[in-house]
Amino acid sequence: MEPKFISFHVDNHKATSIYDYNPFIRKLIYQYKGCYDYELHKVFLDRYAREIKLRFFDYVVIPIPSYKNEDEERGFNHVVETFKSLGINMLNIIEKTEKHKQAVSTVNQRKEVYKYLELNSHPDLSKKKVLIVDDVYTTGSTMKAAIHLVEKLNPKKISVLVVAKTRGKQLPK
Repeated sequence: MEPKFISFHVDNHKATSIYDYNPFIRKLIYQYKGCYDYELHKVFLDRYAREIKLRFFDYVVIPIPSYKNEDEERGFNHVVETFKSLGINMLNIIEKTEKHKQAVSTVNQRKEVYKYLELNSHPDLSKKKVLIVDDVYTTGSTMKAAIHLVEKLNPKKISVLVVAKTRGKQLPK
C-alpha cells in the first residue's frame, strides 16, 4: 500500500485521497466491501489514523451511506467501519433511499445519484466543521450530492476525505 495523500477540490471544498485507486487498492476494497471481509476494516487508515485524527480532531464525520439492505446483507457499513477507527464523532445523517450501483453506472447515470440521497436528520451544524468521508472517489457525483445536502445545514466548513481516488479513468457515457 503506497499512500499518496492526493489533494484536490470538490466544488470549492478541500479534499484528500489517501491512495491512488490502483489495481491493488481496488482489489483490497472489493475484498472488504464486496466479499464482506470485515477484518480488513482497519488496513486502509490504521497506519495514518493518528495523523488524520490530529488534522481533523475538531470535525464531525459524515459518512457516505450504502443502501440499507446492502449493509444488512454485508453485516456492516464499510465506510462507517473504516473511518470509525479515527475516533472522531460520526453522524449518520445521510441515507441512500434506493439501490443505485455506481460501479456499473454510466457517467450520466452517476450524475443522478442525488435522487437517491437524503438527510434523515437535521442537526445544527452551524458552528461545526464537517468531514464527509467515502471509500472511492470516481466522478465526484456522490460526493457533490452529499455536500449539497450537508450545505443545507450551514456548517462552518466542509472538507472531504476518501480512501482512494481514480485518476483520469474514463467511464462509459
